[in-house]
Amino acid sequence: MPIYEYACTVCEHGFERLRPISRMDDEVPCPKCDSESKRQLSVFAAFTSTGDGEYAPVGGGGGCAGCGPNGCGCAGGM
Repeated sequence: MPIYEYACTVCEHGFERLRPISRMDDEVPCPKCDSESKRQLSVFAAFTSTGDGEYAPVGGGGGCAGCGPNGCGCAGGM
């Protein structure tokens, strides 16, 4: 089950929730002020060492992995 990041639209508090992909866009009240929150695009980078001492990205290819039942997280509208 993935962890999704959210930000409150009122107090701007950021928080995470472990949820099924099928519920990633369901409403999540802010734990600090109980106001509406919006899901944020989560990004991270992972690197590995190559044989010659250099670093290279793991996976080597596009996509944000934020895709779900309502389309790709990269498509905007977040």
